Amino acid sequence: MKVSLFKLALFTSLVAACPVIARATLPQNEFSLNVTVITSEHSRDSNSVTTNLRVSGDTLVYEETYHGANANRHQPLKKEYKLTNDDRDRLIGVLKDKALLTTRTISKSSEQRGLSRDFELSIASKLAGKEGVISINAPRTEIKLKTDPLYQASVFLVGELYRIINRTDPDITFSDLID
Repeated sequence: MKVSLFKLALFTSLVAACPVIARATLPQNEFSLNVTVITSEHSRDSNSVTTNLRVSGDTLVYEETYHGANANRHQPLKKEYKLTNDDRDRLIGVLKDKALLTTRTISKSSEQRGLSRDFELSIASKLAGKEGVISINAPRTEIKLKTDPLYQASVFLVGELYRIINRTDPDITFSDLID
């Protein structure tokens, strides 16, 4: 099998250049954030609301869907919001200052029989190659959780996302997860 010296040199230079090209196309301060909040009621008329807040590039995407009883009364909602550089910097600052670039789980179970109301909060973040996943599951009556630093920091971050949304859409609100 004959391979010309030119083809071999071309192939070698392309292989050597690919990592450089790939690195040049990635942002220096790579940042993404995906927050999901699910509030649910378990009863004869069980239902849930899933809210997804996703930050990628200079866009915040808000999505809300309903499931279960009476879900057909609510249309899925999807809206996009433009992030400023200050918004990005503030969100990155919250992730760093509140130590949210970590992987931690808080899970509390309800000892209540019959009707129960729960929430799930998950935060997946990525910043400059470091990734974190936070997951908090608990009944909405878990008052003690309000003093947990991870819960407080997570809710603060969600509040910052809603602050960005409320600049242009004041009707979209974030309700307390714990009653």
